[in-house]
Amino acid sequence: MFVGHYAPVFALAAARRAPGLGAGFVAVQLVDLGFFSLSYFGIEKWRANPALEGFMPIDLYYMPFTHSLAGSAAWALGAAAVTALVSPAGRRALNAVIIGALVLSHWLLDLIVHRHDLPLIHDSEEKFGFALWDQPALVVPLELGLLFAGFALFLRATKPKGALGAVMPWLLLALLLGVQAFNWFTPPEPDPALFSILGVSAYLIFAALALATDRTRA
Repeated sequence: MFVGHYAPVFALAAARRAPGLGAGFVAVQLVDLGFFSLSYFGIEKWRANPALEGFMPIDLYYMPFTHSLAGSAAWALGAAAVTALVSPAGRRALNAVIIGALVLSHWLLDLIVHRHDLPLIHDSEEKFGFALWDQPALVVPLELGLLFAGFALFLRATKPKGALGAVMPWLLLALLLGVQAFNWFTPPEPDPALFSILGVSAYLIFAALALATDRTRA
């Protein structure tokens, strides 16, 4: 899953005491940021497999540190701890819980679309995934529906501070949809290093744009 991960961020950002949109964008993709970083150094591994049906013809065959349930939980706990340290007094516990939950939500949403490549602990032999990537007619409306629902809640609960505030959410949405279309309908980058760099860069650009969007809305 890609843009569907951002649905809970948009929905939660509508709450007055929730962490900012930028922080949420980093949180829901923190597991993938870890994966791309580790795969760049060959610690976690994937390979292209054109024989796979549907979207994402890649074999994610070794992701014990980021995409096992235990690994994702560890990333969530680490993010929650850092959030508690940097949050203002009175909001530390709430911010930590929300950020930790957003990080862990990545694994739960991945479970819907991934093939059988998500272990529970380290690289255990039994792996899970409902494989909706193999069913484009199902995964497209699901992922877009999640994104649009969260985005609609965000727009309803916030107001633009000026002209830029009216434009920024739609610019962010357009970028997300454009990259999602590219992700679905083009073959994966065959160079592992470039694949990792593109992934990390895209997530950081989205987070920066989300932060800018948040600052133009009230």
